[in-house]
Amino acid sequence: MRQSITTLCACLLAGVLSSGCQNFKPVEQFAGQTTAVTATFTPMLGHSMHSCTNNVRRKGLIVDRPYAPQNTEQAATDSCRAYAQALAGSAELNNVLQRYAGVLAALANDSLSDYKDDIGALGTSLAGLQSSGGTPLLDADKLGKVVQLSELLSRVATQRKQAAGIRALLEREEDIYIISDALKTFAQANYQANLRDENMTIATLNSALDAAAAREPLASSYLKAKLYLDSRQLRERGKLVEAYAAAITELQRSISALRVKPMQDPGLARQLDAFASQVDILQRQATQYSPVSW
Repeated sequence: MRQSITTLCACLLAGVLSSGCQNFKPVEQFAGQTTAVTATFTPMLGHSMHSCTNNVRRKGLIVDRPYAPQNTEQAATDSCRAYAQALAGSAELNNVLQRYAGVLAALANDSLSDYKDDIGALGTSLAGLQSSGGTPLLDADKLGKVVQLSELLSRVATQRKQAAGIRALLEREEDIYIISDALKTFAQANYQANLRDENMTIATLNSALDAAAAREPLASSYLKAKLYLDSRQLRERGKLVEAYAAAITELQRSISALRVKPMQDPGLARQLDAFASQVDILQRQATQYSPVSW
């Protein structure tokens, strides 16, 4: 049954893409919104790394006696080194999705001749991509499909066949689900873990500052003000992850609609509008989060 449904979807997609008008504006719209989602993910990685190092610095204020800033900075570098490698793997995965959207957009507006194909070897970075619990986000089968998608992007960019290229990329719906699910899981798991760690550290530091307020009122008040700003930003970061997850859901619904609906279908237009609206929410929420340095 699953095979027959898949065959039917492929036939519908072939019919849609071989129609006379060759209107690929919905594909271009989808690609543009997908690119916007990937652009938002990139600074989120920087914020997450910033979160890791900042939390080490806060803990240094609590436990180091006497406090030695240079030692704390070294501890932050050492403690977050493995986390930085995990972030690099997720960045590479995000790059695959970004390249997918870029090739799809170039095909849709027939400008592939201007598209610079920079698909490189994924190496071992994706194989080492793990959740906060240490389990791989991509098993061998899923990893193989992501690598195959990357290779397909290279071939499509070389062949420069518009309708056939769009059809081939939209047929890789399952691969885009694999990538987007992994990115969403990574963002949710790591951000939520960071939120918990930071909230616990901030609560402990606030208690320590209360105890020290009589001896060091100025320093205590200054640090409490910074912690207040940090707490407020943590709430915004939680909202940012929620908005990102919602945008990924609309991305997935949109590529599913593109596979089976005619380009002029009102239902497809509504779905792409829903995707665009959620991306707008994501972009606006991203501007609300600006990490405070320690």
